[in-house]
Amino acid sequence: MEKPKEVRIRSAEILIIGGGAAGLSAAIYAARAGRKTFVLEGRASSRLKLGYSVENYPGFISVDSLELLQKFRDHAVHFGAEIIGEEAVTFSLASDPKYVTTRDMLYEGKAVVVASGKPISSGRMIPGEEKLLGMGVSYCSTCDGPLYRGRKVAAIGNSDEAAEDVLALDQMGCDVCWFLGDKKDPHVSEGLLSEVREKNIAVYENCRVNEIRGEGRVEAVAFEKNAIVDELKVSGVFIFREVFSATQLSKAGVDLDHRQCINVDRFQRTSLEGVFAAGDITCGGMQIVSAAGEGCVAAIQAIKYLRRMDDQS
Repeated sequence: MEKPKEVRIRSAEILIIGGGAAGLSAAIYAARAGRKTFVLEGRASSRLKLGYSVENYPGFISVDSLELLQKFRDHAVHFGAEIIGEEAVTFSLASDPKYVTTRDMLYEGKAVVVASGKPISSGRMIPGEEKLLGMGVSYCSTCDGPLYRGRKVAAIGNSDEAAEDVLALDQMGCDVCWFLGDKKDPHVSEGLLSEVREKNIAVYENCRVNEIRGEGRVEAVAFEKNAIVDELKVSGVFIFREVFSATQLSKAGVDLDHRQCINVDRFQRTSLEGVFAAGDITCGGMQIVSAAGEGCVAAIQAIKYLRRMDDQS
C-alpha cells in the first residue's frame, strides 16, 4: 500500500475564504497594504460567475458580471494577492496563529476573513450531520482519513473531487463505501468512476442517504434506494459537498444567528479575535457593492489587528 500524502503547510498573514466580490475586495486592500495574502477561492462559484448584466455597480452603467469578477481578480493579483483554487474544509480559528485546512494543504494565518458566500443552512444538511460533526462526521479525507484505517466508512458526494477523496480514503486503508447519489445528474467523470471500481470499492448508485445515526459517535447511515430504506454500519462518514456548511464555522467558535449567518459588528469583527467576515455570509445587503464594501472594512480591520500584534511582539 502506498503511503498517503502528508498535509503540507503554507503561511500567510491574512487568509481570505472566498473569491467573490467580498473576498477579492478584502484581498485588494490586504495585499496593497503589503500583507502576504492568500485567497482560498474554493469550488463554490461566486454569483458573478453566472454571467448576467449588472446595472447597479457604481461606475458601470452596465457590465457583465463575469467581466466585473475578472476585474476584481486582476486587481487583487496586481497588488500581490495569491488566489488559490482550493476549498476550505476545516477550521481552527480560536488559536494564534489560525489554521484552515483544505484537501491537500494546511494554511496558517495571523488573521482570517471569511467571505464564503451565502451559507448552507442546517435545514439542508443530512439529519444527524450537525449533531455528529467531529464525532465521526468529517469533510476532509486528508485530515481525518488516517483515524479510520481498517474501519468501514461511508463517503457521500457526486463530483470528481469526491471520487478523488474516495480513492484517498482507500489508499489510507479505510474500508470505504461510496454513496454516489443520483446518477440522473452525474458530476463524476467515467475515468475516475472506473478507477474507483477497479479498486473494488463499493459504490452505491442512485441512493440517497437519509440519516446519519449514532449516540455520541457515528454508528450507521440510513439510505434509500427504489423506495426501500436500509442501514449500513459505519464508523465514520465523509461528506464531500461543494459548499461547506456554516456549522463548521460554528464548531470553530464563530457565533452564528438563527439564519446560519455570521454575526458581525459594524467593523466586520466576529466573535473570535482576529477573525472577520464579509459579504453574503453575514446576510447583510446581499448586493455586490455592499459585499465589496464589507470586504474593504474587514481587510482594514484585519490590517489594524496585525499592526497591534506586531507592536506587542
